[in-house]
Amino acid sequence: MNTHIDALPKERIIAKTRRAISKWSHSHLTRYVEQLAEKFFTLADKSDNNESQTRYFQVRDEIINKQALIEQRFSQHLLDAFQNYQNIRPTNSDFNLSQQQEDQTLSLVDNDELEEALAIKTMALKASNDCSAGIYALNQRLAALRGGSKMSDYDNPIAPGVFAEALQAAVTGLLLDNQSRLIVYKMFDSLFMRKLDSLYKLLNQHFEARGLLPHLNYETHKSPSELLPEELKNLENEPSLNHQIDLFKSIQQLQQLLPIPSIPAGQAITVDQLIHSIQALQHNAAGELSHIESPQQLQAGLPLQLRQQAEQDAKKTAEIDTHVIEIVGLLFEYMLNDEKLPDSVKTLLSYLHTPFLKVAVIDKAFFNHPQHPARQLLNNLVASGERWVEPNNKHKSEVFQQIKNVVERILNDFDNDIRLFSELAFEFNRHIRQHARRIHLTEERAMQAAKGENKLKEIRLKVDAFIKKKIGQVKLPDFVSTLLFEPWSNYMAFNLLRFGSRSGQWQHAATMVDDILWFVQIIQYSTQPKKNLRFNELLESLPSALQQGFDTVGYDASQGQQIINQLMHLHEQHAKTHSQSATKTTETAKQPEIISAHIDEMDINLAIEEETKGDDIVQQLKQTEFGTWFIFDAKSKQAQQVKLAWSNTTTLHFMFVNRMGQQVAIKSGQELAQAIRTGDIKILSKEDEKPFFEKALERILKQIQHKQK
Repeated sequence: MNTHIDALPKERIIAKTRRAISKWSHSHLTRYVEQLAEKFFTLADKSDNNESQTRYFQVRDEIINKQALIEQRFSQHLLDAFQNYQNIRPTNSDFNLSQQQEDQTLSLVDNDELEEALAIKTMALKASNDCSAGIYALNQRLAALRGGSKMSDYDNPIAPGVFAEALQAAVTGLLLDNQSRLIVYKMFDSLFMRKLDSLYKLLNQHFEARGLLPHLNYETHKSPSELLPEELKNLENEPSLNHQIDLFKSIQQLQQLLPIPSIPAGQAITVDQLIHSIQALQHNAAGELSHIESPQQLQAGLPLQLRQQAEQDAKKTAEIDTHVIEIVGLLFEYMLNDEKLPDSVKTLLSYLHTPFLKVAVIDKAFFNHPQHPARQLLNNLVASGERWVEPNNKHKSEVFQQIKNVVERILNDFDNDIRLFSELAFEFNRHIRQHARRIHLTEERAMQAAKGENKLKEIRLKVDAFIKKKIGQVKLPDFVSTLLFEPWSNYMAFNLLRFGSRSGQWQHAATMVDDILWFVQIIQYSTQPKKNLRFNELLESLPSALQQGFDTVGYDASQGQQIINQLMHLHEQHAKTHSQSATKTTETAKQPEIISAHIDEMDINLAIEEETKGDDIVQQLKQTEFGTWFIFDAKSKQAQQVKLAWSNTTTLHFMFVNRMGQQVAIKSGQELAQAIRTGDIKILSKEDEKPFFEKALERILKQIQHKQK
């Protein structure tokens, strides 16, 4: 293998490579920008209101007018990536890294940036996975071209992440609202990123033709299991495999003690005849399944008829151990009784009984080896159905469709070649890993949003505690309490979250609480407040200061004006109420001092802990692990399984997602505890971390033991 390249040819190869990339990228980017403009024109044309139509037309004009700038920035980013590659510096972000600063303070403006970052990350990871073979070969060749130092995807100047970040750089500064920006990224994914494999093939051919690692092969020696996402990969472990072997041995030993039914004379068939019969049943089932397009169309009756027919035929074969037939039947019976598996998936997988019976007949390794490809595939189909298919078919399920594809392939293509199961396992596991990655990204997005909401709730609780301490025992008119705990509390929370407790904005908002309380109290404790200089100053300055705060948080204008009017005329109302007072003194009582307080000293945790310390269910919830499944609306027909994705055990806020990773609820610990007590919410026991075959064999062993008693 020739890896030595002298300096002159190396520079020529790099130059030609850059020109090829530039030409390919410019062509595809131009086409993308043109179709993007057409997309926004179509959206504007179909808009049902003037506001949306105007916005889409503005975005379209922005894209058309700045097309040259977009293309120039995009090209420059690619050139910079090549320069970094030559200088042995990273060319793009390592999108496989986990979140590094999960507990960082979130601001009110983080959501748009988070949406954009996740869109870029999703594009890059998806393309990296889809083009893994081409990228691997390019990494090796580009490393050799650069002198041999090892390279990864984020050192590669043409990795998917480079193109994703090039688009981000290209559209920076464009007048795009968040929704339009996400459309820009979504279309780039479909019109540009999904075509990268053709670029990588072109470049690898370019390098091969110039003698750069011409015989390089991308060979993967991974087993199908290595392509699985972590939550399924963890199901396979040495203790589980050994336990399955022991289980089957125990089942065999017990079965030998059971009588074997005899076959009536003249009814016996050969193994070849049985396989031919099963093959016909498979094809019939494949034909029926091909017409089914949705989970709702599945009917459990047909798979049951196929199973009964296959078992009847199998029992006529003297050459086959009838106990094998029984075990296969019990496996699928156990699957049908699995409460965690949606009914649609149960029915779909029931079609596999017939081909799996054939596997057990022609391959004795099926039961003797836990890592048999057919067993691994069925394990993963069941586990994926449990985790990622909604029981009520509420969401269109990509995983359900992938399971259906596998079932159809087996019914159509499986004759006697067991290798088909390995091939299907590779394909299915790759799809599931991609799906799990997208689910994780969606969960991450939901979790970050929940953290932002929780941060705001923490701020609100601290502000409310601050105001309560300031008020102390003073009795305030109702409208003043409304003022402090609604619009002004929102304004204070906004300033605290955005600018911090040491900022002038926060100090102004906090000082206003002192001013409002002093203003109200001097009216309550003085018969002639207008003689006080500070009172007169506040009488003049408070309305505009309050109005500014109301405008900042978007408080209803009419309600805000009503509160200001009531505050300004409070002294007049108070004077009328006390006009007949017997007292002749100027001061009726000493005005209490305003209590001092600092927001950083407000401890909201003690109050929450004190409120819930005697609640055993709340304490249990605080110990509940992420990933635990709950049932919401458990008493109704609309019961929904949701997963605890994140919680804050200090503020007692719990965030739940569905099987798609989408946030469905954020509930307080008190809410959850009350619903659990009434039975409206149930906590499911921690998912049994065992593969389908291990759980099924355990159940089968118990059934056979019960028979012998």
